[in-house]
Amino acid sequence: MKVQDVLSCSFPSWYDKFKKCTIKSILLPLTPEVLAYMQDNGTLVLPEGSQPEPTYKRNTQEEEDTEDWDLCETSGCVVQGPKLEEYSTKIRDAIKKLGGSAFPKLNWSSPKDATWIALNSSLRCYTPGDVYLLLKSSNFVTHDLTTPFKDCDDVDVADPSVDYCLVLRRWMEINPAYEFRCFVRNKELVGISQRDISQGYSCVGGDQVNIRNDIISFWRENIDDRFPLHDYVVDVYRPVKDHVILLDFNPFGETTDGLLFSWPELKGLEDFRECLSRVIGDETSEEPEDNIQYHNERNVTDSNLQSYSPQRDKLICSSLIENSPEFRFISDATGVQPSPHKKYGLPMDIVDLSTIQDPKKLIDIIQMKVQIEDDDSLE
Repeated sequence: MKVQDVLSCSFPSWYDKFKKCTIKSILLPLTPEVLAYMQDNGTLVLPEGSQPEPTYKRNTQEEEDTEDWDLCETSGCVVQGPKLEEYSTKIRDAIKKLGGSAFPKLNWSSPKDATWIALNSSLRCYTPGDVYLLLKSSNFVTHDLTTPFKDCDDVDVADPSVDYCLVLRRWMEINPAYEFRCFVRNKELVGISQRDISQGYSCVGGDQVNIRNDIISFWRENIDDRFPLHDYVVDVYRPVKDHVILLDFNPFGETTDGLLFSWPELKGLEDFRECLSRVIGDETSEEPEDNIQYHNERNVTDSNLQSYSPQRDKLICSSLIENSPEFRFISDATGVQPSPHKKYGLPMDIVDLSTIQDPKKLIDIIQMKVQIEDDDSLE
């Protein structure tokens, strides 16, 4: 993966070319003040005036309950939010133009890992404060702002500069059953995966042929030969038959979730197709049948080569190429995988313990438990 690959998948790089087949969006370049606020790792405080003032009046009981807070304010422990009135006004106007609510993201990532902090547990934003809260609480957004090129081979020799912008997209209710990730290698669509791997959807299995055909047709008509990269990942939404919507582009590499595919597998699928193409086209080969070999579809490795009969297996190879790309989905609960976003709503200590990321924490807890039991036994 190269730096230019990542830059080509940045939202401002492709939106104008594909705006007719994607969701209406408004781009707001991040000012230096907003960028500094986003990159600040200090206390999470929303900018002044980013949330509407409450319309109700406090009663007597509420005023009594807030005495401690008033004392805290006078003691100087309240952190004031930054003054971003002009940018907040732009966000408010953009949300209004988009119908009153919007889906926020930066150049590459949306704050899907931060839905736990939103009052509606959703990425649907109604105010500038909703937008700031989600973006400031997201590890995905922090990655965009700090290390977007960390998986690139040429990051040491390239000199990338990113014009960061806030992207507000018209809110659209999306059924996760019909959201798919498509993998393109060497200008060939090699794989399609269900996007939400935390659920099984029987409706996808019953309509898999039409879904696959609609996605292939959409890619050929709207994206193939128009997107500049040879290797990339594209997310689409197919709500009904003969209707597909472009959602986003992603780099073809480890930084993008392979979902129901592994990355070694994805990088081998096109090698397999090329091998089959050579087999089918090699009608003049005079080699003995036992010396002619082809790659196994599921595991493209040199140790898994198999001999074949040209006249019989050319038909099989043609069928495999004709049925590419491979379409993977979960039709029942047996294949369901944990949601990768759930862990972000937990304290890091709990995440580290559950994933054994930091065994020292587990040792500390065990020692603390032993100490408590010893103390109890002495009483």
